[in-house]
Amino acid sequence: MPELDDRQAGDQTDPFAHLKQRASERADRTVDRIRAAIAALKAGGQKITAESLKQVTRDLEPGFAGLSFQVIRRNPRAYALYREAADAFTSPRVAEDQRPAKRRRRQSRRAPRSSYDPLQRFDKRELVHRIRALEQELNTEQERRAALAYDQQALRAKILRLETEVILLGAELTHPN
Repeated sequence: MPELDDRQAGDQTDPFAHLKQRASERADRTVDRIRAAIAALKAGGQKITAESLKQVTRDLEPGFAGLSFQVIRRNPRAYALYREAADAFTSPRVAEDQRPAKRRRRQSRRAPRSSYDPLQRFDKRELVHRIRALEQELNTEQERRAALAYDQQALRAKILRLETEVILLGAELTHPN
């Protein structure tokens, strides 16, 4: 029986072990890169933002594209480091006496608007069904209006013909030959 190499033997227990190992190594490398970038930014007194981290990791490792925010966000340990260090998540404390006074809203004469749109309760299929029903109603109404316009035009032509006959008969009566 031929002997199995290490990779084939590992395949019998977990066929994805090598992929998991690579992913773990990549995640560790991301955490190391973000630690180094945060340390470099703090040493330089610069703001720690997603864009500054990307630039610093690009500068620290020539040929590396830099850590994008999505890469940081997908790695829980790297994102935790980012949240601890990032300026966006560290806001200075404001003393009670320095807080701006709350403004009162002016009373308006308008009825308060609700931010809830009643159509949002429908799912997509129901909305499509309603749109199609409304389109059908619109087509029916347009056909009815077209028929009414045609009938109205025919009646106006008839009225005009009758008015013309009345004028001609009136002229005949006043001026007989």
